[in-house]
Amino acid sequence: MPRNLGEGETQMNFRIPEEKKIAFLKKAKENGTSASRLLLEFIDSYLGISSTNNNDSDLDSIKQKVAELEAFKERAEKILGELAA
Repeated sequence: MPRNLGEGETQMNFRIPEEKKIAFLKKAKENGTSASRLLLEFIDSYLGISSTNNNDSDLDSIKQKVAELEAFKERAEKILGELAA
C-alpha cells in the first residue's frame, strides 16, 4: 500500500526496462539506500539544490568506503600471512 504523500509532495512515474529496475533496486539496497533516495539526490544535484539529507548521504557513503577498506585490509593481511608461511 502506498504511503500518504506529505504536504507539497507529488509522484512521478516513468517507464524503465524491468531488468534495469531490478538491478537498480538491488544495487541501492546493497549500498544501504533506496531507489527513491538516489533519484531524489540526483534530481537535487541536477537542479543545483543542496539536499537536506546530504549529510546523511555523505555519512552513508563514508561508512560504505570504510567497510570496503576494512574488507580490503583483511584480504591483504590474509595474503601476507600466507606468503610469510
